[in-house]
Amino acid sequence: MDDSAVRPKSLKFKEPVIDVALSPTTNLVASSLITGHVFVHRYSVDGNERVIRQKVHKKSCRSVGFSADGSLLYTASKDRSWQVMDVETGTQNMNIEAAHDKPLNLIKYVNEQVIATGDDAGGLKLWDVRQNKPAFSYNEHVDYISDMVFNADKRHLLATSGDGCLSVYDVRKAKPFHVSANQDDELLSIALMRGGKKVVVGETDGVLGIFTYGQFGDVSDRFPGHPQSIDTICKLTEDLCVTGSSDGLLRIVQLFPHKLVGVAGDHDSLPVEKVVLSYDQQWLSSCSHDHTVHFWDIGYIFNDDDDEDEEEDGSEDEGGEQLDAQAVAIRISKDIGGNGESDVDIDGYSDASELKDRDANDGLDSDSDGDSDSFDDNTGDDVGASGSGSDSDGENSEAVVDVDGSVNGDGPGPSTGAGPSVEAGADSKDVAGDDGDDGWGSWGDSDDSDGDDASGKKKKRKLTKKDKLKVKRKALAELANPEQKKAKRKGNEPKASFFADL
Repeated sequence: MDDSAVRPKSLKFKEPVIDVALSPTTNLVASSLITGHVFVHRYSVDGNERVIRQKVHKKSCRSVGFSADGSLLYTASKDRSWQVMDVETGTQNMNIEAAHDKPLNLIKYVNEQVIATGDDAGGLKLWDVRQNKPAFSYNEHVDYISDMVFNADKRHLLATSGDGCLSVYDVRKAKPFHVSANQDDELLSIALMRGGKKVVVGETDGVLGIFTYGQFGDVSDRFPGHPQSIDTICKLTEDLCVTGSSDGLLRIVQLFPHKLVGVAGDHDSLPVEKVVLSYDQQWLSSCSHDHTVHFWDIGYIFNDDDDEDEEEDGSEDEGGEQLDAQAVAIRISKDIGGNGESDVDIDGYSDASELKDRDANDGLDSDSDGDSDSFDDNTGDDVGASGSGSDSDGENSEAVVDVDGSVNGDGPGPSTGAGPSVEAGADSKDVAGDDGDDGWGSWGDSDDSDGDDASGKKKKRKLTKKDKLKVKRKALAELANPEQKKAKRKGNEPKASFFADL
């Protein structure tokens, strides 16, 4: 079966896509472009259909989102305006010019009466759509608002900022509910997990910071491991989320206990700007700097039939509540690219057959105890090479979208070459940020070399416990030095630098 029959074709644009949103009620995807255009497509495995194409802003459209019933589309722009569009007719229902003093960076639907907007300078406003004016204005941050999430049960709006703080607002009050201590790193993304009891934020250093709800002063837990910044987080279940990182990978992460489950997609080393889940929990949609909106099959996580199959095979836990993490990882590796094989590197194993052998041998997980295996000489080091969105038979599965034209299913697609090597994606920052935890396998670690073989090539050796102890001590020493940690962050360009050019 070719990939086009497995998932909807990718949407290829001539200009960069900054944000993407999926309707909460039907199979519609909205894409916002650097040109100020907004596209709405009806996606399907049988083909995509363009519904709306409009230039709604004078400058780049940085944020887009649907209302709860999917009937309205909200957009925010660098030109300091935000608009409301009727999805069915494409007509403009509301246009607020000069909404902020600084360019808008984010818009968030709160409820049918309230819309939240955030700007590049840290300003945040709650708008009363009945009166077309702001109800409350907040200036708790000194850097751009990066992400927001609404807790309907508490009526709290939570926002992250490039200044390193998390802020919480009661949407009925003029004063903020709480502002966290500075986390000494930019906060780029946010999600509510564990039934609203935990707040997970993504940081520039590749760490997932975890707040206990109600205790917003500082994080209660930290989960290091991403080799680069965590730019977006998408909640799947109360325990599973998908992270989009600057290295281009979409990782499925389990929390409590913390472990890597697998990889859901790959943007060929380009930073992932946004990842969202479809209304039927079948697809993930993501956008990156490759001018493309991709779709990834994620339905097996929610499919009860798959759970029954796993139980018959004996690979389900005794409680029957959760699939074995390694079995899920094997399936994820298969599903990337739509073919039966994958060379996505999980914990140093480069193909699905090796993962199966490892799963059969004592059922090990992803080495969350810190003693991860390293590469041997016969293991490849390409990450996510099959997750490029191409058909298993070599045909491309993308649809080219011309700003001035319509969908063309025969357009060119992204490169299907091998992904970034592990050594190229790892640096000293990754080791320091890992804090001795090797649960991410090859994604944050690089192997040492020891001597030459007969061909003159460097031979790689496995890291011993003594080596890992040295790395951990060095990491702790570096983390204890604020100046050295600050100097490291300067080498990793923050997300704000991308928006500065838009």
